[in-house]
Amino acid sequence: MTDKYSNYNQTMKRFFLIISLLTLSCAAINAQEYDSPEYISLGREKARTKVVPYPTAEEAQNLGAGMVASKFVRPVKEWTRTEEEDAVVFTSKYVIPFVWLSRMAILYVDEASGAYEVLINGKKVGYSANAFAPAEFNVTKASKEDVNTISIRVLKEHFSRKMECFNEKTEAHIGEVFVMSQPMIRVRDVVHKTFVDMKSEYANVELGMIVKTESLNPKKARIHYELVAPDTTVVTYGHRDVTLGMRSEDTVKFTAQIPYALTWCAEMPVRYRLNIRTQVEGRNVEYQSHMIGFRTVEANDEGDFFINGIKTELFYRDFDPLKVTDKDIIAARVLKYNALRFKMGAVPQNVYRMCDSLGMYVIAQIPINTKSSGLSRQIGGNPSNDPKWKAAYLDRVETSYRTTRGQACVIGYIMAEESSNGINLYESYLRLKEMEEKRPVIYIDAAGEWNSD
Repeated sequence: MTDKYSNYNQTMKRFFLIISLLTLSCAAINAQEYDSPEYISLGREKARTKVVPYPTAEEAQNLGAGMVASKFVRPVKEWTRTEEEDAVVFTSKYVIPFVWLSRMAILYVDEASGAYEVLINGKKVGYSANAFAPAEFNVTKASKEDVNTISIRVLKEHFSRKMECFNEKTEAHIGEVFVMSQPMIRVRDVVHKTFVDMKSEYANVELGMIVKTESLNPKKARIHYELVAPDTTVVTYGHRDVTLGMRSEDTVKFTAQIPYALTWCAEMPVRYRLNIRTQVEGRNVEYQSHMIGFRTVEANDEGDFFINGIKTELFYRDFDPLKVTDKDIIAARVLKYNALRFKMGAVPQNVYRMCDSLGMYVIAQIPINTKSSGLSRQIGGNPSNDPKWKAAYLDRVETSYRTTRGQACVIGYIMAEESSNGINLYESYLRLKEMEEKRPVIYIDAAGEWNSD
């Protein structure tokens, strides 16, 4: 009997030892992941311009891209802040109604003060090393009907700090957060291009609606569109039928012609409204409304900007993007400034929308500053010339571009600041030029090398 209990005890000790070792191993793996610049995200959706769905056309047109509670939008507020050894944790609640159960639930985080994890009902569902651009996470499976608990853990120690020397004294915080519901087949993003001929009184515009499905089976939808001029004249309208295979996407395109006089610029920040209606099996499942300023941007070798083909001189005013208001921008316009320069870091999406509506040019800055690592390109020197940091650099470039490309006010990109130079900034420049043919890409500290316009 004694031997039996002795064997049992030894077996249980071995069992608990194995569990302990596995727990420690998992903790070590997580620590290694967070120490690696190759581990840039978990569960994060592909970056896009801000999309907010609504249940009716009226709500979509009245509320647009604002964070306002509706049938399909749940703003997350009233955060509780707590301190943990490795993170500052912000915790709140959101509700999933019954009508969302056959749809997707997407969490939107506008920005934060540093790399963060997302936990839903105690389970880790997301992570982003880049906190300075909007991020979205599919929380459908992690959410349950009725009340859910969300925690955003802003990490205190993280490899990304080496890329964020502009952020050393920033207090831990999170920006705008909401949970929204989109159908399984949805308009995921909207893109557009403008073509100007100085000999013509008209400009040609091309719009694309990127449609994506999360279904495991082929899915059909009818996408209705309507482009409305500032005077409420309907420029064009129609619909396209689309069939998508398992978890695939496609782009629905249409073209239109607008008067050259109604292209967007600082003097005339004219915007058109694109209304979208998604129909599945004869039912309207979603409405969106986007305000779009159509304009072209080019720059020559001398650094001159051309907006809609006309040479334009820029006069800058500096602002903190987390504090600037529409009154600040209006005051700057009265003082004859036509461009804003923001300190490096997060620029909330509502600030870009303000600049669009009030006619202010912005050269967006990619959040990369590695000055604390020095100028050396040798091993152990600046991350800009260390291949293992490539994914982290490209992620910031692509995310910043995809979340701002639809803003008329953004007329160029500053790729980094005080970050030496090397393979990662070469690759970043090439990636930006691959995605953006016209708007200039600038790196002031390139020191005459080719990776700056």
